[in-house]
Amino acid sequence: MTAGKTRWERMSKSDLTLARLGELLAHEKAAANASPQTLRWYAGALRRYSEWLASQDLAPTLASFTVELVQRYILDLQQQQRWEYHPYMEPQDKPLSDHSVNSYVRALRGFASWLYAEGYTREHILARVKAPKTTQIVQDILTVEEIGQIVNTLNPRTEIGARDQAIFLVLLDTCMRAGELCGLTLDQLHLEEGYAMVLGKGKKMRPVRIGARAAKALRFYLLHWRRPAVPSEQHVFLTCRTVQTERERGIACARAGDPLNVGALDHAIKRMGKRAGVPRLHPHLLRHTAACLHLMRHHDPFALKSLLGHSTLTMTQHYVAAVSQMEIVQADTVSIVDGLDAAALNRAPTRKPRVKAPRPIDRRRSKRRGREPQEAQAPDEFAS
Repeated sequence: MTAGKTRWERMSKSDLTLARLGELLAHEKAAANASPQTLRWYAGALRRYSEWLASQDLAPTLASFTVELVQRYILDLQQQQRWEYHPYMEPQDKPLSDHSVNSYVRALRGFASWLYAEGYTREHILARVKAPKTTQIVQDILTVEEIGQIVNTLNPRTEIGARDQAIFLVLLDTCMRAGELCGLTLDQLHLEEGYAMVLGKGKKMRPVRIGARAAKALRFYLLHWRRPAVPSEQHVFLTCRTVQTERERGIACARAGDPLNVGALDHAIKRMGKRAGVPRLHPHLLRHTAACLHLMRHHDPFALKSLLGHSTLTMTQHYVAAVSQMEIVQADTVSIVDGLDAAALNRAPTRKPRVKAPRPIDRRRSKRRGREPQEAQAPDEFAS
């Protein structure tokens, strides 16, 4: 039945490629001022699903975007190795993390919602498909000793050392995201007043406090070692030398003095950790450590929410829960059992004295002896 339907509704859309639809989604999101990370998130999820369809000898079109195929895809993701289809990373003998699987599924659900809103499908195809649950892991924060080890391995008398020390202290002092630090410009710094204006998610500006020690390291880097490739460069943190990667096949992907990107920042921080003997160091661990230390010191989740740039308290509650668990462990250095009286636990057990019960009376034997049976007398302690 086609009566009453518009030409758009009668048009066949099943042969539209997912790549073309993904481009339309990206254009709409970009027009709505979505962040580049959001655009890459959608594009990466659709590309991976399209590659999986090709591996199953299926065309990556709208006709192949069904509940059954997406559920099969989720099961396949849960069995894949980490970095299995990454173009540059070696596969690891570990399964793909449930956080990665959850992210891919949420992106596909968002794509399905957009298809329904734009009229490409008659219903929300993935409305019944739920993203797999993720394991809630309490991540250990950096200890004071580890922070000291990292800072002491950075030599501010060198270009890389001065820059890396400023990066480490600013991240630890401000709870900035990696992308926010890379996007920081000179006009956003207000070091005399002790703060910086940060452009966060959703194009929202927020002030973050910069302490005296971090500000000193930052001033030293800006005065002596910041060397922009062009005089008009306004980004605070710059590359120190030309970086060549396998991705560019020997072609320099960044000049010395160009703005530092998130990938280069991640590499620099991991390099700091390896040199200091803290191999678990990465950019988000600094944000996590800073957030937990701030909450343990001030006990104000609302202030932490503003500092982190969260729009709601939902994400902030993760840090509240993490700090609560740490405080439970650190609340008392002595356990409950260890705090008991050692003398009471080590005392030898005492035996309760046994009381002999009265012997029963043999009435027949008493009669044969010619005397009346007498009731046995109870011991004094049984007397009422």
